[in-house]
Amino acid sequence: MKNFLIITLVFLITQKSVKKPDVHPDFQFGSYPSSRQAEELLKEDLAREILVAYNQGWSVDKIAKTMKVSVSDVSKLSDKLEDAGLVGRRSEYDVRPMMPVVRERDWDRVKDGLRRHTQEFTTLLLDNWKDIETMVDSLEGAKGIPKGRLMYETVVSGIMLGGMVDAFFEDKTLMLGPPRRGKNDRYYAWLVESNPAAAGALRRELRESAGYRIVTIGNALSEEKLNPDDLRGKDTILEEAYARRYRTFISVLSRDKLLPYFKNRREEFLKLGMLIESGRYNAFAEFFAWYYFSMANAATAALVADHRIEPPERLYTYAVKAPQ
Repeated sequence: MKNFLIITLVFLITQKSVKKPDVHPDFQFGSYPSSRQAEELLKEDLAREILVAYNQGWSVDKIAKTMKVSVSDVSKLSDKLEDAGLVGRRSEYDVRPMMPVVRERDWDRVKDGLRRHTQEFTTLLLDNWKDIETMVDSLEGAKGIPKGRLMYETVVSGIMLGGMVDAFFEDKTLMLGPPRRGKNDRYYAWLVESNPAAAGALRRELRESAGYRIVTIGNALSEEKLNPDDLRGKDTILEEAYARRYRTFISVLSRDKLLPYFKNRREEFLKLGMLIESGRYNAFAEFFAWYYFSMANAATAALVADHRIEPPERLYTYAVKAPQ
């Protein structure tokens, strides 16, 4: 895979370190499953600055004084973050982000491990590539869809951000089901300093419509809710028998061939998690969620560069018949 090393090195390169203040807005937010509410809330610079300030152990008064905004404005936005489950109270006066905040110095500590694990994981995917292609070629509802797109939908969305995540949740030794946030939301979240690539560009959403699971995957969220009839004749639609074959293949591959790689390296991941400063108040599963999705983003970039998969301009949408 000739382009893999180049791509992973590009992914890991950051701009020359410049001394930054303890709190500033140049942090990128990521989540899985993708949370529209959280992304909208954290578009505001002050919202990200408050999260970073809490990571630094600052009080509301110190945030207001340093950022030159009113205590009232900080308190109101802090309450919104708390209602959304993005910050929490360890005690009356100790508020912390409910997510990893990955500073540049944290990134420097884990980037070599991340590069190595990404290379190894991508190689493992390639070792199973022929089997994946054979399964994809057998799908009746995918006839006429370009091969590069089908492989992107299957490998990126179906396997890396689908079957592997389900395998982690079922196994429970590395990553549990996503934490509850707000009234009825569940997702993992993270904030990364001055490194959009490490925060991740991939966006995946899943919802049910008319007995199908409608999935979008790409670098953006869909602006419309399509139903299966909207997709027929132009997008991948897998009916019951092929949907069952697709789900079974991905589940078995993820559980039996890919998951063991991660389980066998659990101690390595635990040690890396301890290098992240926010790990002193966040659960390991929160760190591993960010770490794995960084791996998935980097592996996707490498597979695209090697012309194994074809990325969308914005996103792909496909449908899989839901289990009865």
